Amino acid sequence: MIYLSLGSNIGDRLAYLRQAVAELVDFFTVCKSSVVFETKAVLPIDAPASWDHSYYNMVVAGESLCSPEALLYRLQEVECRIGRPKEHILGSPRVIDLDILLYHNVKIDSDALTIPHKELKNRSFFQSLLAMMGAGPDNAMVETYTPLRSFVLEPKIVGIVNVTPDSFSDGGCFFAPESAVKQVQDVYTAGATIVEFGAQSTHPGYTEIPPQEEIARLAPVVEMCQGIGCLGIDTYFDEVVDYALKNSFLWINDIKARLQKQTIKKIADHGAKLVTMLYGMDIKWLEGRIQYLINLGLCRENIILDPGVGFGKTKQENIAIIQKLSQLQELGCPVMLAHARKSFMARFSSHSAAERDIETLAVSQFAACLGIDYLRVHNVQEHMRFFVAGHCVAF
Repeated sequence: MIYLSLGSNIGDRLAYLRQAVAELVDFFTVCKSSVVFETKAVLPIDAPASWDHSYYNMVVAGESLCSPEALLYRLQEVECRIGRPKEHILGSPRVIDLDILLYHNVKIDSDALTIPHKELKNRSFFQSLLAMMGAGPDNAMVETYTPLRSFVLEPKIVGIVNVTPDSFSDGGCFFAPESAVKQVQDVYTAGATIVEFGAQSTHPGYTEIPPQEEIARLAPVVEMCQGIGCLGIDTYFDEVVDYALKNSFLWINDIKARLQKQTIKKIADHGAKLVTMLYGMDIKWLEGRIQYLINLGLCRENIILDPGVGFGKTKQENIAIIQKLSQLQELGCPVMLAHARKSFMARFSSHSAAERDIETLAVSQFAACLGIDYLRVHNVQEHMRFFVAGHCVAF
């Protein structure tokens, strides 16, 4: 078995790791992967303070037809494609760092390549990750190591930030711009792939506000969130989508499938993803919807299917549509489950909406076992902790 290390300590670190894993496919077959550990940067003695960014590190195990030297060359090609300069200063921050830790039982000691990796004996986080994967010693260094934080790459988590006074489980919590910005930062820190804003509540019996008011709620928050990460919007107004695209949003959740054709074309032109929701129970409706969106310029991988839990369904129908998630996967697009704290849980739980995080986690686990791509939730940190623990004991 061959073991590769992947690390990143600037920018959207989880996104860079996810991209690197995806780019290995041409020359490396991944059999298993570790969780992601956040670790302190290991810096040269004279390194400037600006280099002191923590790393996200992980290990993947697999097989390759490449020789060690050829494999290193291919890894360096991936680094360049993702954005790492060919020439860099030792210890400086980098968007991606790929290395060979172990290559079967091969030992190499040359100027260009050392296997096992020359720093492996000094990096307790790599030893710990390898030990959990069954490839490292259970020594004192491993036993005493604890990461700063831990993450999983899959499933991808969509964090909800409702900038509203009346959403069903968190209305008013993040209505003040300062509270919303802090929540965005907290959600990304916890490991969310996307933060999705909601500026209009759509709970049963809600009173609609006009698009101008949605934008007014969003504007002060968005201004303070520029550069934080991938932002999304949950809306059904074309004007709000235009505002979001102008502010570099890359995720549009069209909850009523009524956006105009020119708006959908703009979304496609921006390379953004579009979530399309199923009202009712007719899964076949989505087949026509997908083709309609493709005809307007969206590529299949940028069309996200949402079974529409809580929209146009009874409590029992919501449970039934979750049980049919595999049928949505057969349509060939990524799938997102937006189930967090929703009222169908009253079918089996007496807890209030704000207290349904345990129930949400249970449904998330069911969806993750099916390979659902995205989970849209309020409690991002708890989801990461839950999936990390599950991943670590699964080897």
